Amino acid sequence: MEQFNTAPIKYVVVDNGSKDGVSVGEIDKFLTANFGSRYKLVSENEPVGITLPDVTFLVSSSNDGYARGNNKGIALTAADDEIDRLLILNNDILFIEDIIQPLCVAQDSLPDCAIISPLLLTGKGAGIDWNCARKDTLVGTWIKNNFLAPYHWLCKKSVYEIYQESLLLYKKEKPYPEFMPIELPSGSCMLVKKDVFAAIGNFDPATFLYYEENILYRKLLKRNLRNYIATGLRCIHLGAATMVKSPSRIVAEAAKASRIYYIRTYLDSPWWQLAMLGVSEAWLQCFVFLKSIVKK
Repeated sequence: MEQFNTAPIKYVVVDNGSKDGVSVGEIDKFLTANFGSRYKLVSENEPVGITLPDVTFLVSSSNDGYARGNNKGIALTAADDEIDRLLILNNDILFIEDIIQPLCVAQDSLPDCAIISPLLLTGKGAGIDWNCARKDTLVGTWIKNNFLAPYHWLCKKSVYEIYQESLLLYKKEKPYPEFMPIELPSGSCMLVKKDVFAAIGNFDPATFLYYEENILYRKLLKRNLRNYIATGLRCIHLGAATMVKSPSRIVAEAAKASRIYYIRTYLDSPWWQLAMLGVSEAWLQCFVFLKSIVKK
């Protein structure tokens, strides 16, 4: 990353409760070798100085999910006046050009900008990770898709094809706008001003996985702030393979729990719409059951 960066930065690395007995030691060894006295290893709830070293490695005692894991790292930066922005990064982001300083400049040039992200590429940079610019999902969309499940099945339309309807860049004619307003950025790489994030309470700790970006969008919308993608700045998302293609049971359950929480807490849907959502989900479950019988 350092070879593709000209901005003054500090790293906060969070190990989110690894249980393999190897990862923490390997990371600590690597950071010690590369940063020496500029690096510090801290455990959860351990006091740290007001001004962080160049690299801080926080070892969490448990895996509390994406939101809480990030919040633990963000909390370490709260008192450090040398840090005024946060670049939230997953460990599968690969830098291929200098993007941090240009993102900061772009963010300052857009008065209503809360979060700004680069264009994410997949794999070796062969294509675009379409998840980097999405529309929010409303209750009406879930209701429609649930009731239309038999039609989608007859048309051999996959879950991923339905999901593609929310992708803002997918099938959009190029050239893209340089700074394009979007609703949902990718949580794998996004820049936000620290004071803005603190004002909205950082990530909502009630979710374990999924809908974090939806919640951020709703929080920021109330403050008349927008999210943008800088389409001229790029990095690679090595893990850019949407989980909805083949979700595991645990991932599916986490997504469902987060969706229910998001709907009930942030969408302010009228009772009749929530009732319709319940009916549509019962209809979908019946259809899935009947479809399994047909396959047998």
